[in-house]
Amino acid sequence: MAKRTYYMKLSIITINYNNREGLQKTIDSILAQTWRDFEWIVIDGGSTDGSKELIAQYQEHFAYWCSEPDKGVYNAINKGIAKAQGSYISCMNSGDTFYEPDTLQKVFSEEREADILYGDWLQVFDDYELLVDFPAPVELYSFYLRNICHQAMFVRTSFLKKKGFDESFRIKADYSRWIEAALDGLVFEHIPVTVCRYDMGGLSSNNPDISIREREQLESKTIPRPVLLSMERLHFYEQDKTVQRVKRLLLKGRRVALITQKSVALLAKIFRCS
Repeated sequence: MAKRTYYMKLSIITINYNNREGLQKTIDSILAQTWRDFEWIVIDGGSTDGSKELIAQYQEHFAYWCSEPDKGVYNAINKGIAKAQGSYISCMNSGDTFYEPDTLQKVFSEEREADILYGDWLQVFDDYELLVDFPAPVELYSFYLRNICHQAMFVRTSFLKKKGFDESFRIKADYSRWIEAALDGLVFEHIPVTVCRYDMGGLSSNNPDISIREREQLESKTIPRPVLLSMERLHFYEQDKTVQRVKRLLLKGRRVALITQKSVALLAKIFRCS
């Protein structure tokens, strides 16, 4: 149900499937943003829990929305990418929220030139929250160690329109795409802003077996074998250095303890003689 298409600085894509409560949180968060130079695209997978009715209630705020069966998370995101008109794309899925009402204002308060902007994010668990950042500058090896939270990123629309996300992945398609971006020499810029609250109850967090299997798949599919082997050796070396450092600290600690014990014994002997 298209309503309007026009140039904006940012396109926000929200995907949802049978998560009406989470969708309401996301809607409230986006409507609360003080910076408004964005269009909003909502892709629902044919929900039957009242989500479609909720979307219809807020449809005046959307540049485009639909509610129809899809083939999974990345198929839904790709639908949104196809409709996006902004310079950058932000994916804020149902249940996830921007950290503060002025988050977008902080990110876009000045002109940005990088291909991919990213900030920090808050992982939200049932009983605690954890603030996470990603090292800067971004290198390919950075992605060998871990991924950037998709919801904490703002990615050039032109990059994603050339090739969306690989729908053969259920969880790691975004991870694979960022590795491709790093290999292609795209510019990543860290913005010192906490961008989002990321709900850790989602698909990727609750399916570690799929995540591990898809990571192995994307590494063999995306990273040239000689590069992958070099990163594996570097990681082994870094891990070995860490182990050796801990061993040295433990040995040093034992030496300090031994010296301290001898010093105490000597002082006790002196005072007994005086």
